[in-house]
Amino acid sequence: MKKIIVCILAVVLTGNIFAQKISGGLFVGPTMSWMSTDSKTITTEGMKFGYNFGALMDINLTDNFAFSTGIQFNNMGGNVKFVNGAYNITPDEGVAYDTLSAGSEINYNLNYLAIPVGFKGKTNEIGYLTYFLKAGVTPLINIKALGNIGADEKILLGKEINLINAGWHIGGGAEYSLSGNTRVLFEILYTGGLLDIDSSDVFTTAALDAKTNPKVVLSDIHLKVGILF
Repeated sequence: MKKIIVCILAVVLTGNIFAQKISGGLFVGPTMSWMSTDSKTITTEGMKFGYNFGALMDINLTDNFAFSTGIQFNNMGGNVKFVNGAYNITPDEGVAYDTLSAGSEINYNLNYLAIPVGFKGKTNEIGYLTYFLKAGVTPLINIKALGNIGADEKILLGKEINLINAGWHIGGGAEYSLSGNTRVLFEILYTGGLLDIDSSDVFTTAALDAKTNPKVVLSDIHLKVGILF
């Protein structure tokens, strides 16, 4: 009996200690995203205003340092203009675009599931505020890709967008203490694209005698406002 009581007490105490090391919550906020490339065969212009929401979790390694992760939905996108045109643009539904003429554009509306992982450094509480900085990487999975081609309405273009994407992120913010462990979160984060998101093939010359697949990356700045426990 004594052994059972000791084991129960050990489990309870371990659970309490572990719970004190973990905090998390829910958030929502606006996103501003854009595409970029170093290729001369396409241009990327304009920004897309979208949104993000999800849940986050901090595993506190020390009082001022934590491992940060979570899961979030990102609505992002951008505009791609083909200087010499493109070919074999294949929607998930409907007829393929065998050839897009020079100057044609695709305006993308992309939905991603993201799992950011990184490290977070934070100050001691100053008044009711705790300030922090964070940095890490963000793997993303494309779950839906819509696009406007010219005057056409939005069509599914999942085959033109690579399934896996990734970026690096850096940012910071503050947590405002309400009561106990409950805090209000304000965070702004920049994510720089690392992988090619677009699989479209384009013409490299006006004569349409050569083709290439230029690298296009997706970056964003997003704000998070949430509640932490």
